[in-house]
Amino acid sequence: MTEIITSQDELLSQVMKDIIPTTKELLFLVGYFYFSGFEQIYESVKDQNMKILVGLDIDVHYKKIIEYEDLKSQSLSKENLKEQFEKYFVKLFNDTDFFDKKEKQESFKLFVEKLINGSLQLRKTLQPNHSKLYLFKKSKENNENGRNPGTIITGSSNLTAAGLKNQFEINVIIRDKDDFENMEKLFNQLWDTSVEISKEDFEQKIPKIFGLKNFQIRT
Repeated sequence: MTEIITSQDELLSQVMKDIIPTTKELLFLVGYFYFSGFEQIYESVKDQNMKILVGLDIDVHYKKIIEYEDLKSQSLSKENLKEQFEKYFVKLFNDTDFFDKKEKQESFKLFVEKLINGSLQLRKTLQPNHSKLYLFKKSKENNENGRNPGTIITGSSNLTAAGLKNQFEINVIIRDKDDFENMEKLFNQLWDTSVEISKEDFEQKIPKIFGLKNFQIRT
């Protein structure tokens, strides 16, 4: 079963929030991850396990776009790629007034908590990848004894506020057992060969670098 949706008819952010309560794990492969995208769905993913695989660039503020020519270089080692990725992540926070609004503070706090407790994992593909693949893996009580393992959304939307709600996008919702299993296999292959951005790095660096004196991580 497939369904085509456009942002003129229904916001992708709302479609995702409607699906998420039946899931146990979210597997996202996107070209661009901007924090504004996480902010659109953060209240829905509090108790979900998430893996976000970024194919091109990461940005955490919708007003900032960094072109990572260095990240696209095939000559970089895995360690250098990881260092560049983390450097730009930190720079984007330092260069913005991100923490001025309470909702942004709350969504960011949840983002960091999930990184540190392991319920959110973030990785960068070795090679540039512009795919947009959202896999919603259903919980055991919702997968109909394995007959309906999950839902696929694929199309033009990146994990950004623009992609999820602000600009015109076309996406397809696919509910097919074989397709889901094949896409999950593909995602796992890309994930296994990607560069890990470790939660230990975030746990050690974020509170100090961002000046969050009263920032407490939930355990």
